[in-house]
Amino acid sequence: MTLKNNSVLCFFGHHKCGTQWIQGILREVCKDVGYKYNFAYEPRMFNHDLREFLEKQKTDIFAYTNANYDYVKGLDNFKGFHIIRDPRDIVVSGYFSHLYSHPTEQSTRIREERERLKEVSKDEGLLLEMDFNYNVFKEMYEWNYSLENVLEMKMEDLIANPYRGFVDIFRFLGLVSQSRPTFKERWSHLLNMTTSRVQEVIGTKPLIYLPLATIPYERILGIVYENDFSKKTMGRKLGEENTKSHYRKGVAGDWKNHFNEQHIAVFKEKYNEILIKLGYEQDAQW
Repeated sequence: MTLKNNSVLCFFGHHKCGTQWIQGILREVCKDVGYKYNFAYEPRMFNHDLREFLEKQKTDIFAYTNANYDYVKGLDNFKGFHIIRDPRDIVVSGYFSHLYSHPTEQSTRIREERERLKEVSKDEGLLLEMDFNYNVFKEMYEWNYSLENVLEMKMEDLIANPYRGFVDIFRFLGLVSQSRPTFKERWSHLLNMTTSRVQEVIGTKPLIYLPLATIPYERILGIVYENDFSKKTMGRKLGEENTKSHYRKGVAGDWKNHFNEQHIAVFKEKYNEILIKLGYEQDAQW
């Protein structure tokens, strides 16, 4: 399927900002309605020309999970959402992920970081992570937060109320009806979901396809439920920690449990301006 007006719906994220979780939900939406999904986490995956890549791939929904605005500003005819996270929590999440759970096969840099982290204490490792994530913080700082066609959202708000958050996201993208779906719309969605699943299994195009303007809102809630933290973690609740899981803890503000006075001082010196710009602090008195 190709969306109306050949527009592309985009998710712009950053390293350790819930990108795997969000992509799981986007993939399920694409399966339901037959949208073409694509993603990239570094510029070489789209040959450093995002606009040309999306045009050639005829992508409907695209996830750019290490979003650099330099590559986004050349796009037109798209609508998207952008997720940021408290950089201090990115440091803590990155430390445990890079030490234990993050795949290393596709990234020499993360593989080398893991070896460094194995050789040092947690306190030293957190300092290393502050340097490791320099580009992540730079890209968040340099992002254009005034785009009318991009919904800005903090990960902290999304995990606090994922059902409300994702309904807001998909409404902004124009994928969820503002009113109760008609019987015809529900039937069309069911037929599309079924034929899309058949296509996935047998590798052919659906024999029947009814174009959809929107997805029933309760189906969005169902997809979010299917990707709930407890389901991703075999029953763990938010806040229950498994340091070796990619879904380690799932709560905001965890940096307070790991930063000591040295970490706070170093972070303030290097990145406090970012915290202020992103709205996580008003000054350096934290």
